[in-house]
Amino acid sequence: MDYEAVRRRFGSRVRHLREEKAITQERLAELIGKTIEHVSLLERGERSPSFEVILETANALNISVSYLMNIEQTNDNTDTINTLLVAPVSPTLVKPVEEPITTKNKRSSDIERLQLAFNGIREMQKLADEYGINDILQDNGGKVLQVLILLGLRISPGREGNDAIDADDNEYELKTINRALNKNAGVTTHHHLNKDILCKYRSVKAWYIAVYEGIELIEIYKVPSSILEEKFQQWEIKLQTQESINNPKIPMKLVKKGEIVYTKQINTH
Repeated sequence: MDYEAVRRRFGSRVRHLREEKAITQERLAELIGKTIEHVSLLERGERSPSFEVILETANALNISVSYLMNIEQTNDNTDTINTLLVAPVSPTLVKPVEEPITTKNKRSSDIERLQLAFNGIREMQKLADEYGINDILQDNGGKVLQVLILLGLRISPGREGNDAIDADDNEYELKTINRALNKNAGVTTHHHLNKDILCKYRSVKAWYIAVYEGIELIEIYKVPSSILEEKFQQWEIKLQTQESINNPKIPMKLVKKGEIVYTKQINTH
């Protein structure tokens, strides 16, 4: 039996049903008592679900276990994506909704543009595979790939979250932040930060925090864990009385105490 293929089909099934019910990865993680990274790994087929996770996921999606495990069916998002990636889609092959917001000519033009864009995405995914990123369209995969290439790192195999390693197997924590969404936002850490995760945060060689403006990379900070220790101590105190902390953030004022290792070059011509 091809266990990897089964895991991928199960992950695709979970993702399809979750999106069908308009449930975010964060919300599903909360409902089944796991981290968002855990859910992401499940949906990418990189982690095998335990029996308990299967039961909890079915309950969270308000479906039966047998319906959740019907992973042989083909009417999910994976087939739609594969169709787009394999061949151009003609508007005549797709029946529009009752009142489409675009004209037939506009749809035809946009499908052609989409197909051209996917040609580039295919090439980008081939590159991402070399750096341990299985899906650049999920979880900021494209941004993480950019940071990995610039820093000469790759994703740590078999680890949760955006862990990366260098040639000497030193581990780093990678984070991205889009300041276009909130100029004063802190850096997101973990949706269920616990003592084990805090220990890992302290043990990495450094944190690399990439600051984006939309899709444009502005700068990257290298922040030793020692600089973040004041926040770690605050979280440690909270974890003495509670099992986990929901997504504590690192303020940018701490990040900026680190070293800027990349700055976007501005063309003055």
